[in-house]
Amino acid sequence: MPTLVVVRHAKADRPTGVDDVDRPLLPRGREQAQVTGEWLRDALGRPGLVVTSPALRTTQTVDGLLRAWPDDPPTVVQDESVYEASLGDLLRVVRGLDDDEDTIVLVGHNPGVSELVSDLIGESVELRTAAAVVLDIPSAWADTAPSAARVRARHR
Repeated sequence: MPTLVVVRHAKADRPTGVDDVDRPLLPRGREQAQVTGEWLRDALGRPGLVVTSPALRTTQTVDGLLRAWPDDPPTVVQDESVYEASLGDLLRVVRGLDDDEDTIVLVGHNPGVSELVSDLIGESVELRTAAAVVLDIPSAWADTAPSAARVRARHR
């Protein structure tokens, strides 16, 4: 059974004059990302793949997550369609995942990541910064359907 871990990026700064895509994490955000990575390692081991938005705050969140696997990090792929993604965009990303990967972490932004989790489990969820939800997907990635996933674990 495929496992999808949806992570909202950690706490980011909003410096004046910096484009949204270039917003960095705050020191608190870097700590949050590392704690979330340690929780993921303890909750499910090592994922095979991490798919992330190319925004600086998500790539820095991924850097923090990867500290949990210093000797054998998962593969990381940046996907432009995860930045500023709607629910439909994120569903296309999930449905396009390779069935050879059974545990995948998706790191993105609100409101899209909260809408994705809400759609997949059939109840409203609001992911805060550095939150993670581990979902069991009862089908192939391409057949991921609304209200079909089961929450295995949550982290905040």
